[in-house]
Amino acid sequence: MQILHSPPTVGEIINELYLNPANVSQQEAALLCQIEDTLFAKIVNGEVRIGYELAYKLSKGFNTTHTFWLNIQQDYEKSQNK
Repeated sequence: MQILHSPPTVGEIINELYLNPANVSQQEAALLCQIEDTLFAKIVNGEVRIGYELAYKLSKGFNTTHTFWLNIQQDYEKSQNK
């Protein structure tokens, strides 16, 4: 993992902690999270803001809490508004 100068995006966390280590494709992860493939790809690419519903789906798919994802999104957004 690289040294970050700002908080990571939700997509960076998904790649670094879930997809890459487990060698899981975006399509497999999307199915696991019950999120449409194209929407999941947009999340990973940082093109979609994570709200409560998506945070909940990510939490179920990756066995985390919804607040984990919401906090990542919030930290990233705060760093962009400086």
